[in-house]
Amino acid sequence: MIGKENMNKKIVTIFKNEKFRVILFFALLSIILTWPSAWHFFSSVPSSGADTMQVVGVAGDKANLLSDQGIFKGTFELIKRSEFNITTLYAYFQLIFGRVIGYNLLFFASFILSGFGAYLLAFYFTKNKPASLIAGIIFAFSPFHIHNALSTNAGTMHQEWLPFFALYLFKFFEDLRLRNFSLAALFLLLVGFVEHQLLAFTVIFILFFLIYKLIVQPKIYLRGKFWAYAGTSAVVLSILFFFMFRSLFVIAGSNNNFLDAGLKSAVKYSNDALSIFVPPNFHTFWPNTFPHLRDQFERNSDSTFSAYAGYSVLLLSLLGIFGIRLLKKKNVPTRGILFWFFVAIGFYVLSWGPYLHYKGLLDPPVKMPYYFIYQYVPFYKNIRTVGRLFIWSILGFSMLAAWGAAYLQNILQKKAQNAKLKAQNKENETGDEGIDNSGWILDKKSKILYSLVGLIIILDFLVVPFKTNSLLHSSFYERLGQDKASYSVLEVPGNTSYDFASRDLVWKSIHRKNTINGYDFARVIDNHYTFQRGTPIIRTLLYDIPNGASGNDTDIMKNAYYDISSEILNYYNIRWIILDKQGLKGNPEKGDPDMFYPAKAYIASVIKCSDVYTDDYLYACGIDRSQTPSHMFLAMDYSNPHWVGKSNAKNGIVRFAENGAGMKLVNMTRKVQSSRLDFNVKVSKPLMIKVLLNGQEVFSKYITNIGQKQAISADLPNIKPDENDVIFGVYGADNSEIHSDKKDDTAGIYQVDVE
Repeated sequence: MIGKENMNKKIVTIFKNEKFRVILFFALLSIILTWPSAWHFFSSVPSSGADTMQVVGVAGDKANLLSDQGIFKGTFELIKRSEFNITTLYAYFQLIFGRVIGYNLLFFASFILSGFGAYLLAFYFTKNKPASLIAGIIFAFSPFHIHNALSTNAGTMHQEWLPFFALYLFKFFEDLRLRNFSLAALFLLLVGFVEHQLLAFTVIFILFFLIYKLIVQPKIYLRGKFWAYAGTSAVVLSILFFFMFRSLFVIAGSNNNFLDAGLKSAVKYSNDALSIFVPPNFHTFWPNTFPHLRDQFERNSDSTFSAYAGYSVLLLSLLGIFGIRLLKKKNVPTRGILFWFFVAIGFYVLSWGPYLHYKGLLDPPVKMPYYFIYQYVPFYKNIRTVGRLFIWSILGFSMLAAWGAAYLQNILQKKAQNAKLKAQNKENETGDEGIDNSGWILDKKSKILYSLVGLIIILDFLVVPFKTNSLLHSSFYERLGQDKASYSVLEVPGNTSYDFASRDLVWKSIHRKNTINGYDFARVIDNHYTFQRGTPIIRTLLYDIPNGASGNDTDIMKNAYYDISSEILNYYNIRWIILDKQGLKGNPEKGDPDMFYPAKAYIASVIKCSDVYTDDYLYACGIDRSQTPSHMFLAMDYSNPHWVGKSNAKNGIVRFAENGAGMKLVNMTRKVQSSRLDFNVKVSKPLMIKVLLNGQEVFSKYITNIGQKQAISADLPNIKPDENDVIFGVYGADNSEIHSDKKDDTAGIYQVDVE
């Protein structure tokens, strides 16, 4: 009985705790403003597009690694790979709570903690708790946050650590205590853990902050204690961030830095100067507001992106700025208001990217501040989505709006009421159980005011109902997952559909088989899929058929390899071909045909299936394992830069070769073979044509017949098992290597065949 009474007292104490009540407030608001996400908490994840599947899929793959190797060993492995980031946290939650519930817990946490963090930060400056709640509502439920939560960009969705970092950064400069320093460093580390780009944006915020402190608090830079802390944090965080982002540094410093998407990408994914005034196209009540203006933006109406700040928020921000004098008279703290004004405006301007966008126009190009960051500050060239700099801007506007709400409160209150409220606050500063209740005693008008302001902001931002994704899939993937044999599967349209390739990351984490297909999402990696693009049958399945082609993958080869298609698939240990019905159904509105049945017909005509599986989601063909690889075939080498063009001819495709153009000759047998390479060549001027097999010259002839097709046969001795390089040498009359992208300078190669 006594134990039960103690438990009840503890529960009462918890509910009387102010911070707990604030967290509970944002939890309830998250349930309401993300409806029906909570209703589907156990069955679906909030999502408006394919990107959510990428997060779930990557987390699932990491969860598999953690499950196989154990939490500690698996975590260490992810750290070694520089893959210890926000999706690792999703992997932990997936292991503990399951794929759907684990995701939803972190989804709701991003809203709850964003609101709570902004509340604490706003209260630090305004000392006004109801106004601080307004700041929390703005930062947590802005269209920008909702877009990133639904699209999904997990890094930007988890914005919650930004206000906590800013809070303890300010506190540290106010009081150089170890606690403030440690918490600021911890939250900066969490920002880096969430995403490297978010960390890069935060570095700019820190620069804003240091300049601000140099103006208002210059003496702190003269204190040795400050520099001791600063030096320690610089060393420790640099080491930690190096380990976290080591692989990114390696890529950024390599010759194939695919992280650098180029200036055009930075321009495209930046914000228009008017975007702050345009409600998103996913708004509940006015999704079609300013449609013509939105259509002109670089990020047009087809994108769900939004940098809308809200008219109510902008109005409150203006009241906060222009009401500084009154706020000071009413003893409302205004320290920091100009700093947050410059953060709000400064980061919005930075989010415009390298050049000014105004109604989508970039002509004439006007350089913006971010141009100089892009050009002269290391790493920032690798940031593609410059518009996400708005994340710090919306935090700035939420702070300004808190001052604006406090300004409105002081306008409404009468002097007598103020005096009475002050007396009540003083009397209630310490309530039962030592709980601080100051700041919540409001008169009737103030209660109505804050309720109305909060409601207006909510209506200004409202986007319910949220879309959800149940992650429903074929049970065939579980069947594959139960098969412990090691082999590959080929899924169509895995290389041509962003939507399916995103979903396929989840399916792959379930069936746990190597996939031949693949897709570059945000950035294109040069020569990433040359094997898939060049290998007969595989190319047809992954590229030709999904795009509505006839399935002829001969390229410059004389014949297709339909008669040995199953041998090719078996050679690469591909056990299953899977056709995704949704991915192949096409889009009639855009004129895309339904390619499921042509793909199925192609498989029936050229591939021998030993097993077939079909359901509402997919059709799968199990490759006949009796088709033992016993032939050779030619494959185009699409990574070879010396094929400088192509065109159609009577007898198929002609490719133009400068010196070094090459192909792959794949010997699927286990023995060294001999064969003959037959091809046709046409030149516009006398050229020396050579053929090299694995670096050894096997043919050489000076071609003098201008403009006429000439048949060539070259003996190929000692063809080793597996891949062999077949290179065409192209030389001028003076024996100089021919390197040119002009057709008349090169050799036209076509109708290539191997006996």
